[in-house]
Amino acid sequence: MVYRGLLVAAVTTPLALAYFYVFPWQFYAIAVFQGISISYLDYKYFNAFHKFGAENVNATTPLGVFIIFFLWLILKPSTIDIYLENPMQSLIMIMSLALMVFAVIKYRKQEVGKSCLREMLPLLCFSAVVDISNKFITDYSEGHLLILTFHRVAITGWIIGIINLFYNRNISRRELLNIKNIRRSWFILLLIVSMILLNIAMYYTPNPAYISAMIFLSVVWIIIINRIMILCGRNIPYVNIKLRWIFLLLVSAVVMVITTQQ
Repeated sequence: MVYRGLLVAAVTTPLALAYFYVFPWQFYAIAVFQGISISYLDYKYFNAFHKFGAENVNATTPLGVFIIFFLWLILKPSTIDIYLENPMQSLIMIMSLALMVFAVIKYRKQEVGKSCLREMLPLLCFSAVVDISNKFITDYSEGHLLILTFHRVAITGWIIGIINLFYNRNISRRELLNIKNIRRSWFILLLIVSMILLNIAMYYTPNPAYISAMIFLSVVWIIIINRIMILCGRNIPYVNIKLRWIFLLLVSAVVMVITTQQ
């Protein structure tokens, strides 16, 4: 988690400085809020994984899509008028969103325990606020969306890294700067790219819940990569997911995208 923050900051800070721009103060306030909030959520989620198990915790995450959707309507009531102007289109979109969540719950084959749900519900609500702040922060791009993204990722990266250093202050400097550990963190580059694309997607989406739902399509890529690696002779476990749920997930996602573009 330390590398997730500090390495991300180390890569994006030069980009932020190279394309330096002074944004409104609200942008910096939201970026700081996000950095602190993400660190807190990481800490709470890891505790929940330890207490309830990863399967139980992950079973609650699809519910976050609905929380984001309705919370956005509360914060942006003007969007309700847009939905009311196109009732049939809006109904199809909401049904598609619900079917995506249903498909995710079904292919995961997991049941949510009541005690786990009680503890996770406040975290899901807070996570929804953080996701929605990703949408709000793009309002201050002033025509410089990519530059804003560099600044946001760098700021949140430093904050997450420093807070996680405090949480893991027993780690020695030698272990922290171990070149082998740093080399194993190559995936950080993928994380940075995904954060940049997420920020851009949030700018263009009419409701941040759509992006949260689309992220569940990652299972499709996992299945494709799994099949390719097996065909190439790799001895890895076979991902056993019923294709009807994946088909429902894909069809619902396509319908949702089409309806939101009309």
